[in-house]
Amino acid sequence: MRNYFVLATLAMLSACGGNDGSSPVASANKQVNAVDATAASAASGADAADMKTEFKQAGALPLGMKTTAPAVVIADPTLNLAPYTPPAAPAPTATTTLQFGDFTPYLAPGSASTWHAGASPATIAIDAPPANGTGAGDKAVAMASSYASASYEADVTVSDPVGTGAANAGFIVRTTNPTAGGPDSLTGYFIGLDTGTHTVVVGRQNNNWTNFIQYPVASVVGGSTHHLKVTTSGNAILVDLDGQRVISVNDATNALPAVFQKGSFGLRRFGVGASFSNIRITTYPTVTSPAYDFSKVVGAVYVPSNAVNAIDFWQNYDPEIVNRELTYAQTYGMNTIAVYLHYLTWANDRVAFLSKFENLLTIAARHGIKVSPIFYDDCWDPNPQYGPQAAPVWGVHNSRWVQSPGTPVEQAYFQPSAANSSITYKQSLASYITDFVAPHRNDSRIIFWETMNEPGCSGNGSLRNTRAVLMNDARIAILNAGATQPINAPQVQEDEGTYFSDFYAFHPYNNPYTGPVNGSSISALNSETLQRGFTGTAGQTMPGIVANYGGSTGFIVWELMIGRTNTRFHWGQVPDAPATVEPATPFQGTIYPDGHPWQTSEVQALTGGFDVKLPVLQVAYYNDPTFAAAPVKTSITPLIDFDLNTERGTDSPDASAGVNATNYGVRWTGAIQASENGNYTFTVNSDNVARVWIDGNKVIDKTSTTQGSASAKVKFSANQRSTITVEYVHGTGAASMHLLWSNPSASGPNSLRIVPSDSLVTTN
Repeated sequence: MRNYFVLATLAMLSACGGNDGSSPVASANKQVNAVDATAASAASGADAADMKTEFKQAGALPLGMKTTAPAVVIADPTLNLAPYTPPAAPAPTATTTLQFGDFTPYLAPGSASTWHAGASPATIAIDAPPANGTGAGDKAVAMASSYASASYEADVTVSDPVGTGAANAGFIVRTTNPTAGGPDSLTGYFIGLDTGTHTVVVGRQNNNWTNFIQYPVASVVGGSTHHLKVTTSGNAILVDLDGQRVISVNDATNALPAVFQKGSFGLRRFGVGASFSNIRITTYPTVTSPAYDFSKVVGAVYVPSNAVNAIDFWQNYDPEIVNRELTYAQTYGMNTIAVYLHYLTWANDRVAFLSKFENLLTIAARHGIKVSPIFYDDCWDPNPQYGPQAAPVWGVHNSRWVQSPGTPVEQAYFQPSAANSSITYKQSLASYITDFVAPHRNDSRIIFWETMNEPGCSGNGSLRNTRAVLMNDARIAILNAGATQPINAPQVQEDEGTYFSDFYAFHPYNNPYTGPVNGSSISALNSETLQRGFTGTAGQTMPGIVANYGGSTGFIVWELMIGRTNTRFHWGQVPDAPATVEPATPFQGTIYPDGHPWQTSEVQALTGGFDVKLPVLQVAYYNDPTFAAAPVKTSITPLIDFDLNTERGTDSPDASAGVNATNYGVRWTGAIQASENGNYTFTVNSDNVARVWIDGNKVIDKTSTTQGSASAKVKFSANQRSTITVEYVHGTGAASMHLLWSNPSASGPNSLRIVPSDSLVTTN
């Protein structure tokens, strides 16, 4: 397991949060420059050599593609992986053994009659109350000393419950004002053993009670004795029971008051009798939890446009599509993607899944993009099934999205797994997380690990504590694997995620826009946002998100692509009330599969304004395949490289704009430039007619209306700018259009590039 004290922060993040004093637009502009700089150096060392080999082997590359796409290599990254050795714990500064007399001066009012010495001065006994509800909050602190980084331990015996009320006893730590009246009239944390529910309880007290977790431990029964050890350091509270780590809390409450950083140690009971023996406090040098700066995060949730959910994503993982779509993300100013994993995919195809994940990290790094993996999700279908996923239901938001691991697994968490009766689901899920974290424990390509997306989204209140258990155990597994990246679960429907996180994450879908709950941008991230609204609601805009969160908390929009997840339909469009028409304004999603954004104004916001010059082509979409009528839509795109399906809505390049699904034309215009002299071969591969002009000369005229290729060689002089025009006509069926180039003597993907546009088009 990791050192008691969270000493490391991320090199990729600065040591403090908050706005850098620049305007949101300027901040976004800086970020785009940073992304470009990162991308320029991303493929260094061994990966640069791999890219050169891949480039030679590929022969041809889509025009505008910034990197090659590495093939998936199926290999188990955990084989021969050196086990994680945690750093040595710091040397203690002092150790104190407590006795009964250390507590008597500081008993809360009404408690004195129930407290007495046990068989020896080293034992403190607290009589059980005569009836339920009597003396429920008896408490005392020791010597009024204050502790910050320390461990507290004792042998604790708790009686059977008295009546049906609260039934626990344990430690209070970081306590202030402990002698105030009432059971919750103090500030601090309580960690105790509950013999009524057979759990270990952790919560925060601030003159009221905030429950963090009740962790099931079957051996916690009336009359049993356990060695309880609690360690506090920074915002972290670690709980060991009988030598085993059971709870790992990190209180990431936004702008947590400083009063919770240190305080007195004491004992407390609720509705039970208890005794505490061999009480010992060990102090360590004070440690402050690291602060994280996410102000430069410009990101999106990423599910490929051809996938309906996370299972579909990984079962049908395609590095060419990932490379293509992360080219869009990089071009449009994004530097982070959130990616959903899924337990069932790991359970059924472990080595392939781990290999695909490594492939995605490689591609993302080549585009200057960091990755936030998400292990669990509490949203949408509670009964995921492994195997081929059903097609999306037109008109229904997120129609095939599934939870992970799913309700059946959560309900059976402590029971033997279906795949192996010798291990429980708890053990299996810990292995799932360890398999991803261990090979990447120091991987700078991971910005943070997310244990669970939106705990409570399911609305299943009966599993609320189970979700806390999952996040707690996931945190322990991540730390035991040696992760140096921060850990998070967002606070949305339920607060529990915040108590097992290294920073505060929130999902603001409001307009007017809302910030962190207590207003602090330090160690805070807007980790999911963007909904453009629907009739009767106030939607958000990308410029609004950039203005409100860019340069402060940063942001991750839902989602990068407009595709088969169906989030272009709004939340209220469910199976019982589906959409009746294609939405003119997509509810969510940013980029269509052919690479053009829903609106160029969104790209202007993401990249810093109208003066930004991007390596894109101008593109126009025509419902007239002869190009005689005016275009239906104009936009930009970094590539001419797409395949569209025949499903309603995603069979069109842009159904929201009214572009036909059949019998349409697309025209791209722009400029290209070679960095090396030579003959460059252009190839069009399409399902229908396609034409290419270079400097006004038609070099390719594919007249076939069936899938096929046509090529031409064009001589370029180094650094000479040439104009390019491309036309494509689609008839019926699945659309496919790819413009590729090759040159055997070229040194890499940047040997031929799209010249940045003079300005972004202002129509959409």
